[in-house]
Amino acid sequence: MFLCSYSSLLKIFAFHLCFGFSSCLLDNATIGELKKNKIVMLISWPQPTSVCRLGCVVASLTPEHRYQQKMEGITPGRRIPLVDLGQLGLMHDEEPSQEEWQRVARQLHDAFTDIGFVYLTNHGVSDDQMDHLFKSSATFFNLDEETKIRYQRDPEKQQGYVAVDRETLDTKEMSHELREAYDLSRVDGLFPDVEVPSLRPAAASFYKSCTTLTNRLLIALAHSLGLERNLFTSAHKGLCKDNNLTCLRLLHYPPVPDTIPENTIRCGAHTDYGTITLLFQDNMGGLQVRERGGSWVEAVPVPGTILVNVGDLLQFWTADKFLATEHRVLIPKEELQRKASRHSIAFFINPDNSVLIKPLDGSSSHQPITVKDHLFYKLRKSHNY
Repeated sequence: MFLCSYSSLLKIFAFHLCFGFSSCLLDNATIGELKKNKIVMLISWPQPTSVCRLGCVVASLTPEHRYQQKMEGITPGRRIPLVDLGQLGLMHDEEPSQEEWQRVARQLHDAFTDIGFVYLTNHGVSDDQMDHLFKSSATFFNLDEETKIRYQRDPEKQQGYVAVDRETLDTKEMSHELREAYDLSRVDGLFPDVEVPSLRPAAASFYKSCTTLTNRLLIALAHSLGLERNLFTSAHKGLCKDNNLTCLRLLHYPPVPDTIPENTIRCGAHTDYGTITLLFQDNMGGLQVRERGGSWVEAVPVPGTILVNVGDLLQFWTADKFLATEHRVLIPKEELQRKASRHSIAFFINPDNSVLIKPLDGSSSHQPITVKDHLFYKLRKSHNY
């Protein structure tokens, strides 16, 4: 904990996001500046000098202020857009206005035709849901290897544990990928219920929120392309059920050993396979996105947001209007980050297995292929079984 002025507070936001410092002391002048600039804190001020949790400050900033501060001096290339879901967020039960549908649709269209990634704010997946699943995930990955391997992933069911080096996403480089995962395609599937009894209920709650949010995003994407409202949702009827390979994936990037093989990376450069992906990050950072010009953009974690990106099948479907962008996670250069674990949660959204994907504009830019054929081809290519 350290004493912090208003100007210093703004400068350390990005530093906090990279290194995870949690709190600092604010003096009276700083508190006055925060109030004057309408930065509403998410915690109470019990006394003149108060403890400030930086994640809460960043999450409470207006999107424009928050975005500029977090990216300043960090991003080497283009910025990833930020979209406020507004009435489309899960906290709203009523039907959004047509103006809201069109606003969100337009902003998603702009992002997905440009860089293929977007940060979502006001999405409605609660902090408690995220915290519970992240904690359950960490508990599982802290188990010994012998226990974890008992829950080894079933390739046909897409459920279970994936050990380090059992998956290579950058098949061109064939790198050593320092990452482990647990795939959860079904809430009634294989879970480590004895060792981590909290995981199944935490995942079930997360499934429910993510599937509801997914359907709202799919409707917005249909609006953005001038298509019939339910065109995409009708192809995703079986999310997290039989005949659909949508997957909730828990990811753990362990601390980097002192000695590692050549070409070691945390996650090789790749595009996601399905429709879209919802990514929830911890505060360690490291994800990079490749923009059109070829440079890598830092997808810095922004508290309170979901990072959403286009997958291969949506690019095929839209005849390359929406871009499935390469992304990767490098080995950190900073010693503090190398010695720390990185956790994330991905919700990989796929259409139903039998859906035939072909360009909606009738062009021949991509050959028609069923969802199942495409996904199993990609999964078998990347997994080392």
